[in-house]
Amino acid sequence: MDHQHFEELLLNDEPIAREENVALQAHLRVCPKCAALAQANRALNHVVMAAPVSGFATRFQVRLAARRKAQRRRYLFGGLILFFSAVGLGIWLALPILPTALFSPSTLLTAWANTLASTLSLFQAVVEAGGVILRVMARFIPSETWFLSLSFFSLLTFGWMLSIQKVARLPQAI
Repeated sequence: MDHQHFEELLLNDEPIAREENVALQAHLRVCPKCAALAQANRALNHVVMAAPVSGFATRFQVRLAARRKAQRRRYLFGGLILFFSAVGLGIWLALPILPTALFSPSTLLTAWANTLASTLSLFQAVVEAGGVILRVMARFIPSETWFLSLSFFSLLTFGWMLSIQKVARLPQAI
């Protein structure tokens, strides 16, 4: 058997068959690393565990229940504050248009339609101007420069994705 097998036996800390134990003891005499690991295992197995003070479990459960109750209370108050803030903000934003909506809904509807049409025409103008600029740039800048820029930004994005993957390690399914 090889060193890796004996090291796994020591690290798993499980019962070993008799013939495997004989081979392990022989390996421990020649391998200082495994001998140190076995000595550390023996020391850890003979450590006296301190028993918790009597009543620890009940005190812990009472403290946990109190903490959960306080957390529920905080969530309730936070939710109420959020709800009333949203309602207040909605009323504050609706106050200027409320008289118009009550006395002349057609004027309000016309104003909204006018705003929507203006926004859509602005969006269309920006898209057309952007298209013209891109067409001019495509003819003005050489294709090699476009290719190098695209390659650079692709590599930059790939590096960013790798760094995010290293920072935010997600648990892997077994």
